Amino acid sequence: MKNNNGKKIKNGIIFGKFYPLHTGHVDFIQRAGGLVESLYVIVCTDKKRDIELFKKSKMKKMPTEKDRIRFAEQTFKYQDNIKILHLSEDNIPPYPNGWKEWTKRVKELLSENHLKIDTIFTNETQDVENYKKNFINSDDSYKVFDKELKVETIDILRNNFHISATEVRKNPYHNWQYIPKYVREFFVLKVAIIGSENSGKTNLTNKLANYYNTSCVREYRKKYIEEVLAGKSDNMQYEDYSRIAYEHNREITDSGANADKLTFIDTEYTSLQVFSIINTGEEHPVIKDFIKNSKFNIIIYIEKDRNKEYDKILKKLLEKYNIKYFTIKNEECNFTKIYNKSIEIIDDFISI
Repeated sequence: MKNNNGKKIKNGIIFGKFYPLHTGHVDFIQRAGGLVESLYVIVCTDKKRDIELFKKSKMKKMPTEKDRIRFAEQTFKYQDNIKILHLSEDNIPPYPNGWKEWTKRVKELLSENHLKIDTIFTNETQDVENYKKNFINSDDSYKVFDKELKVETIDILRNNFHISATEVRKNPYHNWQYIPKYVREFFVLKVAIIGSENSGKTNLTNKLANYYNTSCVREYRKKYIEEVLAGKSDNMQYEDYSRIAYEHNREITDSGANADKLTFIDTEYTSLQVFSIINTGEEHPVIKDFIKNSKFNIIIYIEKDRNKEYDKILKKLLEKYNIKYFTIKNEECNFTKIYNKSIEIIDDFISI
C-alpha cells in the first residue's frame, strides 16, 4: 500500500485480550504506534474463556465485547494512527494450541479490512517464533502480510509498567493507578447507606465519600421533593416513583464513572420501595425491577428505631430479595462510632 506521494505505508499490528486494558498495554501500544504509519490493535475475545476470567476476578460487572473495544477506542481516540479491530476466538483451542485456526481467522479479518501488515509487535518472547511460523512461512501470507514482514519485541521486561492483566483482575484496588479511567467503573465498589429518616445516613454518606476522596450520590427522592414538588412530600403520586428510580439510577451510573475505587450512595432501591408501600400500599414494579437487577457491593444499614414502620418494612424487603447488609445500631446517636465502624467494614471488604 502506498500514500499519495508513492511512498510505502507501514502498517503494524498488536494482538491481545486486554482483559482489562491497563497502562502497561497503553504504553506498549503507544510505543509501537510511533514506529508505523498505522497501528491496528486487535481485541481478541472468547466468550467461554472471558466468563472464567471474570469469575476469578474482582470486577464488579462483566464487560461485554463492545465494552472492551470501547476501552481501547476511548483511550486512543486522539491518536489517529491507532485503529481498533475485533477478533472472535470462540471455539479455538486455548493458547498455546489452536494456532492454525487462529491464524486463519486473523488472515480473514485482515482481508475483510483490506489490510497488509508490515510489522507484528509483541512483548511476549514466546510468541515470536509462532508468529514467524504461521504468518511468514505459510503459502497465502503474501495476501495480508508483506513479504518482508517483521516481528518486533517492545519492552519485554515491562520496565515502564511492571504490571499484568492478571494482577489487575485479582488485586484492582492495590493496582488502581494502572487502570485507565474508562475501565475503572468496572471495578468500582458501590456502597449504599440505608436507614430511616434522621438515622444519620445522609451525613454518613458524605463523610465516607470525603474520607475515601471519591464520589457520592444524594438520595434523589429528597431532591425530587424539593425541586419538583416544592418541598411537599404529600404531593407524591404513583408515577413519581418510577421517575425517581430512573434518575437515581442515572446518578449512580455517572458517579461510578468518576469514582476512585468506591462510590457512596445515599439510599438504594429497597429503601425507595418502602416509601412506595407506605404511601401507595404496594410495591412499585419499576422499583422492583431495579431491586432485582442492581447490585450494591456493600450495604450499611443504620438502625435507629427497630420498631418504626419504615424499618420493619425495609427489613422485610431486604429479606425477601435476599439482600445482604451490615447493621450498625444508632441507639446512642454516637455518629463518630458509626463513622469508624463503617470504615472498618469497608476496609475489611476491600482487603478480601
